[in-house]
Amino acid sequence: MNALKVMLVLSTTYTSACTFSALSETFEVQKVMVDGEPHLLSQLTASTWTLRPSNQHLRLATDAAGKAELLKTIEKASGCKVTDSNYSNRGQQLDAQVDCGQQLQN
Repeated sequence: MNALKVMLVLSTTYTSACTFSALSETFEVQKVMVDGEPHLLSQLTASTWTLRPSNQHLRLATDAAGKAELLKTIEKASGCKVTDSNYSNRGQQLDAQVDCGQQLQN
C-alpha cells in the first residue's frame, strides 16, 4: 500500500511539473500579487488568460469575493473584460476568457 501512495505522489508531482514547465517555456509568465500572495499570470491566446498560485501546493480562492479579486487581477493585466471563467487543474488554476472589444471603464 505504501508503494502505491509513493507512486501516486511521484506521478502527481511529475505531471504538475511537466504542465507548469510547458506553460513557462511557451508563454510569458508574469508574477502578480493577489491578496498579498504571489501568483503566476499567463496570456495563452488573444482571448484566454490563466492564473495560478506561484506555490503549486496552494489552491485558488473559490468564494465569491476571492474569485472576484482573481478576475479583477486578470482584467487589470489584460485591459479587457472577463466574459467567462472556470477553475481547472484541480482548483489550482483559473482560466478566463476576455473580450478586448469591451475595454474596462475605470
